[in-house]
Amino acid sequence: MTTIEVAESLRQLQNNDFETFLGVSEVLLKYINNIILNPAEVKYRSIRLANKVFVSKILPVAGGIECLFAAGFEENDEYLTLPEGSRLDALFFLQRELARQRLMTLSNQVARVTTSQTSEHAFHRKLRSSSDHVHHYEDPLLQQKARDVIPYEDLNRKAATRLNSIEQEETDDRPLDQRDLLLLELMKWFKQRFFKWMDAPRCDVCSSATRSSGMVEPTAEERRWEAGNVEGYTCTQCNKRVRFPRYNHPGKLLETRSGRCGEWANCFTLCCRAVGFEARHVLDWTDHVWTEVYSTSQQRWFHCDPCENICDRPLLYEHGWQKKLSYVIAFSHEEVVDVTWRYTANPQEVISRRAECREEWLMGSIDRLNKEKRQRLSASRVETLDERVPRELAEFLSLKKLREGESQGRQSGSLGWRLTRGETTGAQAQGSSAAEIYTFEPTTEEQNTKSFHVKYCCASDTYVRVSSRDKVTEHWESCVHQHQNILRKEEFDWNMVYLAREEGSPQASISWRFDCSKTPLKIDHVTVAASSSVYHSGSVAWSLTDGKQSISLKGDSTRMTDFRGAQTLELRAELMGGEGDLAWQHTQLFRMKANELNKFPFEWEIAMTS
Repeated sequence: MTTIEVAESLRQLQNNDFETFLGVSEVLLKYINNIILNPAEVKYRSIRLANKVFVSKILPVAGGIECLFAAGFEENDEYLTLPEGSRLDALFFLQRELARQRLMTLSNQVARVTTSQTSEHAFHRKLRSSSDHVHHYEDPLLQQKARDVIPYEDLNRKAATRLNSIEQEETDDRPLDQRDLLLLELMKWFKQRFFKWMDAPRCDVCSSATRSSGMVEPTAEERRWEAGNVEGYTCTQCNKRVRFPRYNHPGKLLETRSGRCGEWANCFTLCCRAVGFEARHVLDWTDHVWTEVYSTSQQRWFHCDPCENICDRPLLYEHGWQKKLSYVIAFSHEEVVDVTWRYTANPQEVISRRAECREEWLMGSIDRLNKEKRQRLSASRVETLDERVPRELAEFLSLKKLREGESQGRQSGSLGWRLTRGETTGAQAQGSSAAEIYTFEPTTEEQNTKSFHVKYCCASDTYVRVSSRDKVTEHWESCVHQHQNILRKEEFDWNMVYLAREEGSPQASISWRFDCSKTPLKIDHVTVAASSSVYHSGSVAWSLTDGKQSISLKGDSTRMTDFRGAQTLELRAELMGGEGDLAWQHTQLFRMKANELNKFPFEWEIAMTS
């Protein structure tokens, strides 16, 4: 079958009314995307002719079954089947054109765009500027400059160690590989060791806080490093004027190592390219920036936000930050892609907000940029990029399910700054965020040794399960049973890190739970070591309970036999009190220096008996 036949079938399909076209195109895309996302599953290549959806949505519609035949389906007794081994060019063409026509049809009906040439010219300037900017990342000298500061061998060694320790399901079609884990290590290093968040600069004379005094004119040197905007500040103590140039040149950012989301994503994308990752610089029209990195093992693009040290959680912004997304576009030296649909579970709502340009104009503008970029690529590279398009498009069009970690509000920046941007969750803004996540249960190895031992390092934000071959688990939340109004705070000025209450919260709590009730074992004795720091009138109350009795702890290393015979234990800390606007900071758990990576201020050991 040819694309000409597909195009003719599509014309028939488009002659139907608005509702009919949307209904049949949705079903057709579901058939197509199932095949693309599950190429080894034969069942997705067959459509039963008596299927209710097929009979009601496809069969009676002009162009419906014709599209399937044009894409290569054949009638085979009671089924339409796409023969194994058949070329999929026509199927891919049908997928792309259906998706485009659906978007334009929905936009005409929902958004009702009334745009001017002026707004589209401004949109195009933004596209062109971003498309040109990413060529910085391909500069061999800049890449070498980045490699000079990246501890690559150390990060790669950690990735190899982590690969050996993680438990991947045997049924996983595409297990993570060392490069995937290297990406996580790179992002963690970038967040914790290399780059710093800048709300407002400190005075460079007396190190006191500063207050904003408006924008100032960039100097020639600042313009040289692409600082189109320079923020002015005044020291609250000595009245010295301080400048904060918003540098846009990634080479300069390797030196300054500070900024907000634009600087973070800009510099991180260069670092990704420097170590050989395929990377895109992603621009969100509602004012955020991040990176996408291609995973060869997973055959798809990972969302990577270096500001938050979060990977592959694309619904974070819409669901967790409550952002009203409109346009999200990714740029690399090889292509420009409208990736908006990866980041939303509510495409029609997003379409209703896309009013800055016509969809057909945007598609054409991106196509022209890509045509320019591809002229510089080899034929084999163009073929590789083309082969990826159908799978990425299928991902865009698939139903999105919320995953762990996508509900949290923004963590980078001060609370006031985040609230101004509307990027906290409603729960965070009201000081009532809560979650229940995890319970420790003894592994087979721990049952054999009758011991459980876990420890946590706040500096590296990792748990080490000593009793299970030193298995490493990232992020403080991942092993917590319940938490309310808790965050991990990094003080870049003082090089300290700790868990604390969310800013503005009068109280908070966090707990860890152990349960061996699914085994014949029972608890013999328990040892807990948990540090906390309090200031002014702040207080931290530690307790341990088995559901029948509760014992208060001081947080120091304590060994006890009070729970002998129990099978469940919950260790809990409650944080409250403090004074003034910084009361939330007057109760801290596990405070430590950010470079103390081998120190563990929290340890929990349980000896069991049969």
